Amino acid sequence: MTGNLPKELDKTDMKILELLQVNCKMSIAKIAKEVGKGISAVHSRIKALESAEVITQYTAVLDPAKMGRSVLAIILITIRYRIPGKEDVLSQREFCREIAHHPLVQDVHVLSGEFDVLLKVRARSIDEMNGFIVDFLRGIPAVDKTLTMFTMDSYLETLELRDLPRWTT
Repeated sequence: MTGNLPKELDKTDMKILELLQVNCKMSIAKIAKEVGKGISAVHSRIKALESAEVITQYTAVLDPAKMGRSVLAIILITIRYRIPGKEDVLSQREFCREIAHHPLVQDVHVLSGEFDVLLKVRARSIDEMNGFIVDFLRGIPAVDKTLTMFTMDSYLETLELRDLPRWTT
């Protein structure tokens, strides 16, 4: 954590976090009732969790199909650490930071093993995904090879951290 919590997370903090993950628009009064604490105490706890960057953002989760982004691909990338014509060794982190700016990219992860980077990419059509892979991704000198897997069906996509401990020791 970047910020510092004034204390360890307790059972009440964990319950607040669970409630906010389910519905980040839940009122502080409703949260207070659910955890059995006063409104000001819950407000103060939430502010402390935000300050300590346990809570990093509040967001709306959109339905990709309803937003016209129903084509989902997982793309594995092997990168070249030495690009012909450049003296510097490629920074894997810099590569990931740059690729993360593309509007079709939802997730970017540095990997261990055979591949270096994993992307989660959502597009409007196979043609748009083809353009992303062939014209954009493979046009980057640092990209050595890619392996693209299109998802056929999705059963779970979540940002939620599930099964949080009830308290820390």
